[in-house]
Amino acid sequence: MRFASSLSRLRPLLDLVFPPRCIHCGRLGDYLCETCREEAQSVGSDICIRCGNPLTTRGICHRCRQDPPDPIRAIRGVFFYNGPIAQSIRGLKYHGLRGLAPILADYLIAYIQAHPIPIDALVPVPLHPERLAQRGFNQSELLAACIALTLNIPLRVNLLRRIRPTLPQAQLNRKQRLQNVAGAFAPHDGVSLHGETILIIDDVATTGATLRACARPLRAMGAGDIWALTVARANMNVALDAPTSPSSPAEAFLLWDANRKQLIPDPTESLI
Repeated sequence: MRFASSLSRLRPLLDLVFPPRCIHCGRLGDYLCETCREEAQSVGSDICIRCGNPLTTRGICHRCRQDPPDPIRAIRGVFFYNGPIAQSIRGLKYHGLRGLAPILADYLIAYIQAHPIPIDALVPVPLHPERLAQRGFNQSELLAACIALTLNIPLRVNLLRRIRPTLPQAQLNRKQRLQNVAGAFAPHDGVSLHGETILIIDDVATTGATLRACARPLRAMGAGDIWALTVARANMNVALDAPTSPSSPAEAFLLWDANRKQLIPDPTESLI
């Protein structure tokens, strides 16, 4: 920790001597240059309001009507997992380019500021100790730490632990992903929650299986509303049907975005 702090203080000098290169185009000056940042593709608002997958029309996808991501209220990803965003996540995660963490975290911060909800605690998806030892850091914790510092939201890394190693999710199908992370997370001993609103932070989501596996022990610990936010969303070809109007009071709340004041007389903005 002391070494990391010293390295952080030396970063400006190191960047002068060894200037960073853009992870995407190789241009000198920053880990992700302004030109490549403009290439990032926003997921936008035409999404499933539960799982966050893109739809042709904003609504609830067929899969979430059959299997909603409970106990998570909603999952959101800021960008599609491609181009400079995908390269940035891989650069951070697999090549140790920690200078990318605050850049990616800024997108999460901007999203939270644009879609504010009361958040009592940020919970990064934990790594198994073996994976943490191999990588040297938890990329989700780095992202969450930047958010916590900027927005003054408590960061709780003492709530969840990964109790068994899991296979990398990238090459697994939906069923395999759910099985892979089932029961992989548990509460730390002696901790509990009392209705707090939790925002789970991760780098990328596909099926949301890991996020749901994290949410279950959080709910068992006593969490209130649980939301999830990731830098990127990787699509897995979900059904594109969506209702044109809300079919329940809960869905009416979730669909309340650009015209929220017309749907529900509440000035509070939502994460979704």
